[in-house]
Amino acid sequence: MIEFADATKFISNFEAIYSKKIVRIPYTTKEGTRKTILMCKCGRTYVSLPYMSLGVIESKPTDRKTAPFMLFETEENNIISTSKKNWEIRDTLAHSPYIYADKLFTWLDLTKSKEVMALYSADVRRKVRKAQKDDIVIKHGTDKRLIKDFYYAYSLRMKEISVAPIGKQVIRRSIKAGVTTLFVAYKGKNVVGSATLNDMYNGVYANGLFSSLSKYNKHYVSYALHFAMMSFAKQKQAIYYSFGRSTRNGSVHQYKKHFKGEDIPLYWSYSMKKKNIRDNKLLYWMWSKVPYFLTKRLGAAISRYIY
Repeated sequence: MIEFADATKFISNFEAIYSKKIVRIPYTTKEGTRKTILMCKCGRTYVSLPYMSLGVIESKPTDRKTAPFMLFETEENNIISTSKKNWEIRDTLAHSPYIYADKLFTWLDLTKSKEVMALYSADVRRKVRKAQKDDIVIKHGTDKRLIKDFYYAYSLRMKEISVAPIGKQVIRRSIKAGVTTLFVAYKGKNVVGSATLNDMYNGVYANGLFSSLSKYNKHYVSYALHFAMMSFAKQKQAIYYSFGRSTRNGSVHQYKKHFKGEDIPLYWSYSMKKKNIRDNKLLYWMWSKVPYFLTKRLGAAISRYIY
């Protein structure tokens, strides 16, 4: 999990962006150190943390308001439940017999070279240069025009893959919190792709949302976007660039392997056996039948419950 000494700023940003209240739940490590795990109550379940790939721990929670109950204790490297409350923990370790382990995230160490291009294989360098030769232009920032263009490509791509897009207001709140920079790809006057780059923690910059319109795949738009975001992160003295999470051995994961990054397995542990909404093929089919103009309106409401 991600660990902060003082998570106050992180909590403030998270609550402002996602409109969900974080609860500090205390626990004591095997060595006797008192810490808190940050969780949101989602329905009847405490989740650490919705919308994120990894949970967050605060190592110095003294003089901080914490939950009036103990939910966990530690055993070796694992956090285990001491309560009958329902919970979900997102980590690179399993914390119960009931896990969802189909996801991973991929990141690249940017400190291995002074130049981003030098981190790539010859094939990836060729594709980035092909995009540049084809006049794929990448703009970044946070202004209203970029928000509009970003959301056009993002929502259209989500429609193509039958996924509900998050609401535009979440993007605006993330920008206002100083967490997110938008990247938009253009071919002439046409918007052909877009992505978000999030300043996460301790020198890690993460690609959050990503879209590359399929009709422009021959121009290698996705490679141009990642190169632009990595270059930006490098200028900000980033240590790692995260490509975000994907399904193990799925098409997106296979694509990310081209960059020769490191795969980090994710284990989402549950207090009891649970069906995962991501395995419901019927929902994907039903969403594919919703007209595009409605997906933008309904997506904001639906995506709040898909985390």
